[in-house]
Amino acid sequence: MSKLSLVQVAEQHLESKIIKTQPLTQGDLSEAFIVTTSEEQNYVIKNGFSPTTEGKMLKFLEQHHIDVPKVIFANDHLLIMEAIQETNCLSKEAWQNLGLTLNKLHQIHHSSYGWKEDYAFGKLLLKNSFSSNWVEFWRENRLLCHINQLPKPIAIQIEKLIARLDQYIPTYPPISLLHGDLWSGNIITNINRPYLIDPACYFGHNEVDIAMLNIFGSPPEAFYNSYSLLEPDWQERLPIYQLFPAIVHYILFGDYYVNMIQTLLTRLKL
Repeated sequence: MSKLSLVQVAEQHLESKIIKTQPLTQGDLSEAFIVTTSEEQNYVIKNGFSPTTEGKMLKFLEQHHIDVPKVIFANDHLLIMEAIQETNCLSKEAWQNLGLTLNKLHQIHHSSYGWKEDYAFGKLLLKNSFSSNWVEFWRENRLLCHINQLPKPIAIQIEKLIARLDQYIPTYPPISLLHGDLWSGNIITNINRPYLIDPACYFGHNEVDIAMLNIFGSPPEAFYNSYSLLEPDWQERLPIYQLFPAIVHYILFGDYYVNMIQTLLTRLKL
């Protein structure tokens, strides 16, 4: 759907004339705009793989008292949300509050690993079939299903990893609700209060979100002082969980991310 079409549909559901649009993101995965109505109200409108699914995820998080933008409307083509005013970057206090938010998020539990429907990052399908075994879930839904899209030498290394995956990650970790794509760009800070955006939710090992927070940078000590759910040797498992987003970035954006994948495999001694 074009920008013009998005705006026209948004006007119908907001029942207000949109007088200004400003792009937030324009890329392979989705387009997002902040729009201002004639009543001087700001909203975010976006498309993507499944705005309906994203809207349901945001509502689920809100129902469990996680700070997210309020969903105004969602269908198969368009998601309309309230616009959160970003007032500052992730300060020390904001990092502390993020740790508390993730404590709450990761203590929302389920009986199985997975999610009730699949999702996607752009053209890459995110399989979420429920499983009672975390090693099986991570092997089938995060590694094995993408192996044919990787360079042969890397695919061979990942096959070796898959063969002994139970030596790297626990089979039955606590089943936690995950954001699923928790890098700093998906956190908006309003007066040191972090809001989570662009979720790719499923139930899994809480360390998946922590690994993602560490893939393009490292949270400061303030975060770890307030996040209380880390288990012994969690740092050793980070490369396993970072391997999946590295694969995603390679498939979506190309050879630049081969080195990231290879670095992670080297850390795993593969």
